[in-house]
Amino acid sequence: MAEPEHRAPTDRAVPGSVPADRVDWPDDFLPAPFAEGARPGLLDVLAPLVSTPEPGRDVVVLLDGAGSRLLSAHRALTPTLRRLDGQISRIRTVSPATTSSAMVSLHTGLPPLVHGVLGYLTHDPGSGQPLNQISGDRSVDPRRWMPEPTLVEQGTRRAVQVAPSKHAGSHLSGVAYRGWEFLGHGRGDRVEAVRTALHRAGPDGLVHLHVDDVDHAGHHHGVDSDQWRTALAEVDALLGSLLRRLPRGTRLHVTADHGMVDTSPSTTVDLADHPTLQRLAVSVAGESRALALRAVDGDGAAEELASGLRDLLGGRALVLDRAQVLASGLLAPVGTEVSARVDGRLPDVLVLARDRWSVDDFSRRPASARAMIGVHGSLTKAESFVPLLRTTV
Repeated sequence: MAEPEHRAPTDRAVPGSVPADRVDWPDDFLPAPFAEGARPGLLDVLAPLVSTPEPGRDVVVLLDGAGSRLLSAHRALTPTLRRLDGQISRIRTVSPATTSSAMVSLHTGLPPLVHGVLGYLTHDPGSGQPLNQISGDRSVDPRRWMPEPTLVEQGTRRAVQVAPSKHAGSHLSGVAYRGWEFLGHGRGDRVEAVRTALHRAGPDGLVHLHVDDVDHAGHHHGVDSDQWRTALAEVDALLGSLLRRLPRGTRLHVTADHGMVDTSPSTTVDLADHPTLQRLAVSVAGESRALALRAVDGDGAAEELASGLRDLLGGRALVLDRAQVLASGLLAPVGTEVSARVDGRLPDVLVLARDRWSVDDFSRRPASARAMIGVHGSLTKAESFVPLLRTTV
């Protein structure tokens, strides 16, 4: 079921938290994903296929970066999806709208505040530095980083993950895909790899295919580029091949983790250009559309950082302090207990970019970060709504 386009934030105070009416929620933002009892639909895509499976085969395809708004704007390039339009609904992803957080929520059914993957880069209190949630670090055990059981770990269904061979043994695989068997593929053999995975999983097996073409093209070239449009057309053709070549009776489920918007140097704020504010942040995590900052030690440092960012950014971003993040329903239902494991990962200040703006500290990033055109993570409709297709071959 599609989420409503807009819902005003509650004005009811939550005991022990900052009243939500202190936050001037932008009209161009969706409500927080868990506000007023809401629940992002992405959390419930995989769960029924594991907890209450029907006899037969299921294939789940995740189209990385293929948000609903982008698909709607490019229907001419997607004849397969256009033909199935009546079977496609629109659901919410989690916040931040990014692969690592969304993927772990998809595979655990849990909000980010519970599983603890709070962005592409998540603050690691052990090292005091941000930890990349895709590649991780050899010193960090994925199972200890995210000890909550995955849905497949809790079930009995045989499940096979099909992904690029480079993903084998990655930090994200160790966090999100525990309980899944891994089958790597090259660029040109994805359909055959899925067929092999179905054979391996058996007549009642579950297969997951991660397709990252659209996301990569968007990051490198932007969603308003020929390269991105070519990638989208190729992904649609891949879905068409799956529909033709999968065993009859196979149930196909297609969704995405987030959408994307284009940014540019003229719509980018670099905190390195503002050293007074920059010095107040000891760690810069998250991503440029959902920047998560830890303040230096000292009374009032976090408040000074938040206030300074609000003055600097004005209407270009929503700046939330830690209490406001928890009181808004951004990462979990309001009142969710924060575990000791996750508590040290929460930002003191969270910056959610508006319109086409991005905010980062590029002095603490690799050069490739500044060159990125397509970005995501915030609460716009373009980033937050994703498709859900369920059909039978």
